Amino acid sequence: MEFLKDRGISSTRLADQIGVQRSSISHIVSGRNKPSYDFIYKLLQHFPQVSARWLIMGQGPMYGGGPEKEPSLPFNPSGGDPSSPEQDREDGPVPEPATDHSREEERPAYGSSPRIVRIVIFYSDHRFEEYRP
Repeated sequence: MEFLKDRGISSTRLADQIGVQRSSISHIVSGRNKPSYDFIYKLLQHFPQVSARWLIMGQGPMYGGGPEKEPSLPFNPSGGDPSSPEQDREDGPVPEPATDHSREEERPAYGSSPRIVRIVIFYSDHRFEEYRP
């Protein structure tokens, strides 16, 4: 990994610094696995001077992509024009996703935000990774 060489640190030390398993870095360096979102997030949290564009896409310089230099785009989950209200869209409001109502006790109180409990990523080679916050 070019980053390890540039910093002059071992993969073990990097794993300890950013709080990931040592084997995950070993698998990334060997090409067995691609970096997960969790890995990228933790690396950028500990090394904000690393360019996210370089880290994710391999484009541009390795350094210089700190949070203050990244362009910000407005987030619009509906995918339409961020300046137009959702009810003005021709296709109407986005429907609520189906939920399992058999586990009502885990639902947050009205007005509070739900929290992510688990993320599972399935790969085409039948492997999967599970992340819990």
